Amino acid sequence: MSVPSLRERRFELQLQPTVAGDDWGFQLSETFGDVKEAVTRVDVARATQFRRAVLEAVEESGYPSAAVSPRRCRPFNLQQAPGVRLALTVRASLPVTRPLRRRAIVDGIGALSPEEALYWYARTSGPERGRALRALRLLLADD
Repeated sequence: MSVPSLRERRFELQLQPTVAGDDWGFQLSETFGDVKEAVTRVDVARATQFRRAVLEAVEESGYPSAAVSPRRCRPFNLQQAPGVRLALTVRASLPVTRPLRRRAIVDGIGALSPEEALYWYARTSGPERGRALRALRLLLADD
């Protein structure tokens, strides 16, 4: 794992286990210096569709995939590129109900370069986020 610079955005991925302890949802927060802002929260029922994206982000940040379990108490400190990609994946595909369209969006985000992913993340974080998310979905799913 690399040490973050003071100028680099980081993301915290906190797994939120069920009461039974057999499954988990998650909350993704962006940290910049001392400021921490929640990006997205996914409940247990919807988290299954993001398992692969969560595992990829965790592995790209230097953690073993076995560390992702409901028993984990400490948050994952994700690097900028995998954190941006995970946030963008959740934001763009969470409201989509059709599985083929959702898969096209997730695969399209996975194919973006780090610069493109950061651009779309910035666009979907601003005041015109609804229009930017719609544009990204149309670009990637091409319905």
